[in-house]
Amino acid sequence: MPTLDTLHVDEALTNISVAYRNEAFVAEQLLPVVPVQKRRDIYFKFSKQHFLAEDDTYYPGSHAKRIEVDLEKRGYYDCHGHALEAIIPDEFRENADPGAQIDIEFTEKLTQKIALKQEVNANALLAAANVPNNTTLSGTSQWSDYTNSDPVTVVDQAKETIQQLIGVVPNSLFLPRPVFRTLRNHPRIIDRVKYTGLGARKALTGDDLAEVFEVDRVVVPQVIQSTAHIGQADTLSYVYGKLALLFYVPKSPGLRTPSFGYTFVWKTGYQVKRYREEGTDADIIKVKKWYDLKIVESNAAYLWLSAVA
Repeated sequence: MPTLDTLHVDEALTNISVAYRNEAFVAEQLLPVVPVQKRRDIYFKFSKQHFLAEDDTYYPGSHAKRIEVDLEKRGYYDCHGHALEAIIPDEFRENADPGAQIDIEFTEKLTQKIALKQEVNANALLAAANVPNNTTLSGTSQWSDYTNSDPVTVVDQAKETIQQLIGVVPNSLFLPRPVFRTLRNHPRIIDRVKYTGLGARKALTGDDLAEVFEVDRVVVPQVIQSTAHIGQADTLSYVYGKLALLFYVPKSPGLRTPSFGYTFVWKTGYQVKRYREEGTDADIIKVKKWYDLKIVESNAAYLWLSAVA
């Protein structure tokens, strides 16, 4: 079998893999991509000193006060390889319909599975142990309690909490489908928009809720995964469950730009390799991606667990 060094990247199939998009996948909106040249290295965040109001008094003939623009080391990223491959027997090709793009279809299916696992890995980070600003809702505090809950006020209070910790107002709200569906029908939210242009809509959109909550964007993940093993009945569920997350991400991600988190990607993202396996009379398609999902500034977010019943 060919070794890693003897396999060549298939540029055409790599382009297919890189271009593949499934709108349900949102991990890289939660943790924006930062391309990196090294598989492992350090990342930074600005020190709290960045927000100190310095004495900048200046007199004619004097020197300006010299300060250090401090970047505080926070930790290391380490991009791990994620790869899947599939076998295409010669008999499969021979029985395919004319015009069938088998290699492309297999590439897209493998890419989708790697992307799905990336979503699952991103969700695993959204836990109370990783996001210190968090609340587990229950009973009347859950946003599905239309009589007692007030999600807009709760989110406003969380904004102030985050701003006091990092000096920046959070700009994004992450609402998995069950939470989004509950909020778009919440009486207190409907009441806020009923005399505006939004009130005339049949159903509020993510952009509408962004306006209500005064954030730049609302991300609505709708990723579904099966937790059943092969041969068992399908058990489908939302990857991100019923949590909600208020967080800050910059418009221009970078190693030296503060953010709730990043997806560090090595080797430009997806790579596809194709090789022949004569022992099985088959072609092999292999899709690989190197990345590391990191929460860079844990205080740049507020997490609600069990946001709805």
